[in-house]
Amino acid sequence: MSVIIATDDLELTCPHCNGEKFVVTNEKKETCSKCEGKGVILTTLGQTLLYFFKKHI
Repeated sequence: MSVIIATDDLELTCPHCNGEKFVVTNEKKETCSKCEGKGVILTTLGQTLLYFFKKHI
């Protein structure tokens, strides 16, 4: 049995910066603090998979 996991199952566009990787605060461009400049945030499944890899590598 094989399981196919799509990228959309693992990460979502950051709702804070809308995937732009930065936000404008006081007319200043700063790295988004919610996604740490990645433009995406992990879903629960993505967090679980990352934890699994970190534990076993």
